[in-house]
Amino acid sequence: MKNFSLKKKKIIYKLVVKILGELLIQNIHQEKIIEIKDVGKSMKTGGRYHETKEGGSHHTDSPQWKDVPDYLSMLCVNSAKKGGSNLFLSAYTIHNKIFQEKKDLLNLFYEKFHFDKRGEFKDGESPTVFEPIFEFKNEKLYFRYLRNYIDAGHDIQNQPLSQYQKDALDYLDDLMRREEMILKYDLKSGDMIFSDNHWVVHGRTPFEDYDDQNKKRLMLRTWIKDKTYGT
Repeated sequence: MKNFSLKKKKIIYKLVVKILGELLIQNIHQEKIIEIKDVGKSMKTGGRYHETKEGGSHHTDSPQWKDVPDYLSMLCVNSAKKGGSNLFLSAYTIHNKIFQEKKDLLNLFYEKFHFDKRGEFKDGESPTVFEPIFEFKNEKLYFRYLRNYIDAGHDIQNQPLSQYQKDALDYLDDLMRREEMILKYDLKSGDMIFSDNHWVVHGRTPFEDYDDQNKKRLMLRTWIKDKTYGT
């Protein structure tokens, strides 16, 4: 797809991902294909992860939704000048490692936490969603996580995390930073990836961009709903 315009790349990409299911709206602007690029924002000041050049926050997509997407897909248009490697982890491996090392924490991760909706909610709606990190249903493991959204969610609801909860989440973050837990891949222009958003955790390393706007790191993202998932 190297010689296609961005508009044509989006059309081709949409045709491919629709094979897996229904494309979901990703924001209040009703967009089904999101551009992942640095627009100068930071998660520390309320920005969404895909609008920053930050890394290190291993997560599943849209944890602030009640009903999260079944699949995540990305198309690489441009890779970064430096960094921006894509990272993947298995929630099953994470769960098993916690069971081996800190078995007492598993019950806590099955309890509900507040996830900040990052300002994307309608009048009268709660600014957070209240859901567990781990859940087991239909004989499958489900994982929902983005640490910054949990910290902010509890602040919004004026329900500060206890020290025990903070320590547990710190342990989970440290666990997901271990090299042996991570599969790293550098997406190249034209590469597409597809992953199960319920148990494939992902992240990236921080990146440095080109000055040329046409060369800046750019990924296209879709969220997909599979009506047969879990049946």
